[in-house]
Amino acid sequence: MQILKLSFISIYLILPFLSLGQSKEQGSLLPTSLAPAVPKKVQSAHRIKSVAFKKPKVQHTAKYEYYVRIEKAAKQKQKILRKLSKPQYSNPAHFGHKCLPKKRPYWRMRYCKECGIRH
Repeated sequence: MQILKLSFISIYLILPFLSLGQSKEQGSLLPTSLAPAVPKKVQSAHRIKSVAFKKPKVQHTAKYEYYVRIEKAAKQKQKILRKLSKPQYSNPAHFGHKCLPKKRPYWRMRYCKECGIRH
């Protein structure tokens, strides 16, 4: 009697584990060398937005044209000031000249009136 009870208990305990051992659903999801896993592509619908250009409500009057010219002149002046703020002839090889002095052989060197060096 006790052996019969133990066998039923062992069957009830072992049977669920055996049924979950290898199921086809889980095996098909796992990648193998014969059937590698391929990721599923999810496509989404793209909305095509219509391009609507809004025209600015600008009245081209004489006053407006005047302010446009003033702003343009101010931008040019700022550009010139930025250019002038940089050090002029900052390269020491120029010796204060605009262009790099010509390199001559020592017997042809001339005295420079601008920087006082022979080049």
